[in-house]
Amino acid sequence: MPKTSLALMMTSALLVLSACQPPSDHPTPSQSKQTEEPSSTQSLKDAKNPRQLTTALVDMSEKKLKDQLVCSKLTATINAVGNKSEIKNIHDIQHQLKACLPTADNAQILQWLADYQAMYRRFLGSHSDWNDEAFYDVMSTIEQGKTITVPQLRLVNPRILYLISLVRSKADVSVIYLGEGIYAFHHDLQAMADLFTPYLPKDQAVFIQRMAKDNQDIFWNDAAIAISYYPLIKRAVFWEEYIKQYPDSYFIKDAERLFNRYRFSLFFGSENTQWTDDAFHNFLEPEYSLLLRQLLKRQNSRLAENARVFLEFMRMSDRERQQQYPMPKTENNENENGNKNNRDESKTPYYQLKEALAIPSPWDSYDNKDCLSSITCIDQDINQKAPKETEKE
Repeated sequence: MPKTSLALMMTSALLVLSACQPPSDHPTPSQSKQTEEPSSTQSLKDAKNPRQLTTALVDMSEKKLKDQLVCSKLTATINAVGNKSEIKNIHDIQHQLKACLPTADNAQILQWLADYQAMYRRFLGSHSDWNDEAFYDVMSTIEQGKTITVPQLRLVNPRILYLISLVRSKADVSVIYLGEGIYAFHHDLQAMADLFTPYLPKDQAVFIQRMAKDNQDIFWNDAAIAISYYPLIKRAVFWEEYIKQYPDSYFIKDAERLFNRYRFSLFFGSENTQWTDDAFHNFLEPEYSLLLRQLLKRQNSRLAENARVFLEFMRMSDRERQQQYPMPKTENNENENGNKNNRDESKTPYYQLKEALAIPSPWDSYDNKDCLSSITCIDQDINQKAPKETEKE
């Protein structure tokens, strides 16, 4: 605060308080007691005389300057946390964020959010950092709820021992199974979202809260979809509604990514998850048909239109499909996407359904965005091996 403004505030406050007090040449003992200087925590509302008010104003100004200094260095403080830091460092940053977030603008808050997520990834390390048999043995024991033995602990490195101690003390670190025998350390996404949500506009708050809910557990497991059909439908419906309700959201492109990914998974499944037979003629479970038909009732909905086309495709004979969606022929016996195709019955229906639905496949082009592990979509290292997320082909 400028010195002139602070002086004017003090002068005005002194004049008001002086006018309200009776004149006295010699203060009584009780009045003398009231003129004692307040403690360093004296607040404006507790000030009872001009001297206490002056002290409170000075204290408030000093605290504000201190907070501004802390906030100006917060990005550097967050970025300094790495795979040798302790949980205390994160707790200190959380306290600083609580002091700085209320006065920050939206751009700064979003930057701190991105930095905070990256901080946790560095702190916990990647599963590729712990690629040894001893680590997998300990992680498997933890996941199964069994007691880790001393011989097991002697085989792992000190950093793993430290993270394991956080897991056992429930210090916002847990173990998550990623599939294919791979384990990793994880943290509480809901706590992260709750830290930032009060200071974000509604569209951004809704986005990160939903991401925290959906991404606390894995979506892919050994090229299979790790959730059942009904939750998958609910996710697709949520993101379609989000796009309608917040078309100008900061996260609108990521919402479209999520909608397309869940929508594609809903109709095509994955390499190890199928909702229908290979020919797309029959559902594997009767409830799948009932749930999909409920989508037809949605108004102004891409999901409803996709469901209508999908159900109509299932009723078509193979001959009708071939007439309406013929497989293209090339000299190299490839389809128009350039993918090798042996023209067997299991692949022809898949290609034809893609033509019928015209839903963009998440796998047709590389997208350097991971939307399934944190509370926002984060950039992946382009050299990092992508998770096994393949189509049924």
